[in-house]
Amino acid sequence: MSFRVVFFGTPKIAAACLQALLDEKINVVGVVTKPDKPIGRKQIIEKSEVKALAEKQQLKIFQPEKINDIYDELLELEPDLIVVCAYGKIMTERVLNIPQFHCVNVHTSLLPRWRGGAPIHHAVINRDVVSGVSLMYMTKELDAGNVIYQEKIALDARETYRTLYDKLAKISYDVLRKHIHSLFNNAVISTPQNNALVTIAKNISRDDEKICWDRSAIEIDAQVRGLYDEPIAYAIYNNTVVKIHESEVDHLTPCGTLGEIMNIDKNGIVVSCKINCLKITKLQIAGKKPVSIKEMLNGNHPFKLKNSFNY
Repeated sequence: MSFRVVFFGTPKIAAACLQALLDEKINVVGVVTKPDKPIGRKQIIEKSEVKALAEKQQLKIFQPEKINDIYDELLELEPDLIVVCAYGKIMTERVLNIPQFHCVNVHTSLLPRWRGGAPIHHAVINRDVVSGVSLMYMTKELDAGNVIYQEKIALDARETYRTLYDKLAKISYDVLRKHIHSLFNNAVISTPQNNALVTIAKNISRDDEKICWDRSAIEIDAQVRGLYDEPIAYAIYNNTVVKIHESEVDHLTPCGTLGEIMNIDKNGIVVSCKINCLKITKLQIAGKKPVSIKEMLNGNHPFKLKNSFNY
């Protein structure tokens, strides 16, 4: 019997999961992804990675503004299982109730830690030492269902959002290939989450991106890494947005006032924090391209010793 699967997902990590289903010869009868959206200053319409893969495989694609808009179409597809990864919209209860073998989600954290839409960002920002992938049953409460399987990974000391994202995409692919066939069974063993250990990974806001210098350099460096390369942390200097792409903690330079530039050389711009200093090694001034500090010093730049970033 060829079981029927509908897949929900949008970005690169979801495309890895869709590819896992295809590589396992799963009968994917439909793909649901977010509507195409305009990107960048020129607002060029860009399709999701999942849509690009689904088109290449000539799969049936749905891009509803609201999931309930395609409820009847989903019923007609008669899926035995729905697989979700980073779809980007809340699943409705009546859609969750469609397949006989339920809906499963590939979530990029070790649940119950980091339920929500930005688990990878929060893992790096909060300096977690481990992360991983959870395969879980979906319920109407976000990321609260029973866990079927988890795979852990240790975080590197200089982990960024991008490096961890790529690692977890590979793990997600492997986990789904390993377990997908066993999910066509109502006797799958799963474990309830410990609600006492829940942490929430809320979506990153503009306020979360802003660097406040009244924190330790270790915390700010983790913020920079956790937001690189999407959406990228920023600071304000002379009323101008400066995106901070790369940084490191400077334990040696004495602190001054918060946000004060303590040193500028080819190795970086050293800025005073509440504890220790942050050495900025790559930045991007609004309207310009990202550059290393060494490259920046070869041209004109606004940064001056003893001047301060806003805090």
